[in-house]
Amino acid sequence: MTRTIFQDWSANPGNPKGRFVMVFFRVCQFIRSWPCGLWLLGAPVLAAYVLLVHWLMGIELDYRTEVGPGLGLFHGVGLVVHAQAKIGAGCLLRHGVTIGERRTGEGAPILGNRVETGANAVILGAIEIGDDAIIGAGAVVLENISPASIAVGNPAREIRRSFAATRG
Repeated sequence: MTRTIFQDWSANPGNPKGRFVMVFFRVCQFIRSWPCGLWLLGAPVLAAYVLLVHWLMGIELDYRTEVGPGLGLFHGVGLVVHAQAKIGAGCLLRHGVTIGERRTGEGAPILGNRVETGANAVILGAIEIGDDAIIGAGAVVLENISPASIAVGNPAREIRRSFAATRG
């Protein structure tokens, strides 16, 4: 399957802001992939992305972040994703989510495929969140989360596993 600038479109149904941000994000990733410094020709677009998305919309999703296809952004305001974080395919990020380093230089989280985060969840450090995991609203995740688990609380703990078959 060829990836396009619209690869996240269906993950944001009825969400024009999410669609706008993700199309703009993919355009910037495309520009940044140009070889031999040619990406500098697209610098005005990259600057416009930072101005509009980061500063005005309050969504810090760096275009250098590795993000799989089908990222859904619900509301998005207050979203902060570290540039070195990795996000798998089909993930969902809600408003107020922070994904970043626990300490400077320590490393950023890796989210598996189809990870869903609740509002105001915090995921910090060089940790991995398994495929099909759900991070509850307000959870503070500082350790690895198993695939097909639900994590809640501060600090987060896994409360349930093996529900993946019930998810669509």
